[in-house]
Amino acid sequence: MAEQEKQDNQKTIVAFAAGLLIGGLLVWVFGGATDQNSNVDDNNATTTEEVTENADDDASTSTSENDAEDEADAAPVMQTGTGAVELGEVAAGTTVALESATFPTDEGWIGVRDYNNGQLGGILGVARFSKAQGLVPQEIVLQRSTRADSTYAIVFFSENGDRIFNLANDVQQEGVVETFTVAEK
Repeated sequence: MAEQEKQDNQKTIVAFAAGLLIGGLLVWVFGGATDQNSNVDDNNATTTEEVTENADDDASTSTSENDAEDEADAAPVMQTGTGAVELGEVAAGTTVALESATFPTDEGWIGVRDYNNGQLGGILGVARFSKAQGLVPQEIVLQRSTRADSTYAIVFFSENGDRIFNLANDVQQEGVVETFTVAEK
């Protein structure tokens, strides 16, 4: 019995030592990335302190404060209402830039469709908008390029909650919001 207990104790000690070794290796491997990140943070803190000191010498605000204000000014605000879109001149290509948009709901999709002889055709591309997530599209990326002298339509689609565009579940809302003809180069 004593021999059996001795062997069990040895197995326990070996297993404990192996666990420590594996744990130490994991900390070393994953701890290296953390050390690099902390160095970056230390460098950023030093840079921010230097900028703040320089700004105090010049009696002006720090660069980081100005950047934060610029980001707040640049962040688009989602407007909801009847559903309207303003486009500038649209050139042939794989994107359609939105100058401004008023979305009909808080969540959905805005898309570009072919428009021929007063009839809607295929969907060239969509972009999701969401007030809750702060998604305000500035452009619609297309799967197929637009062509010069061709007419297209901007339309809105509902969002069924899965955040994936699917024509079977994300229903087009009534009416064409805007039509546009692609300018010749």
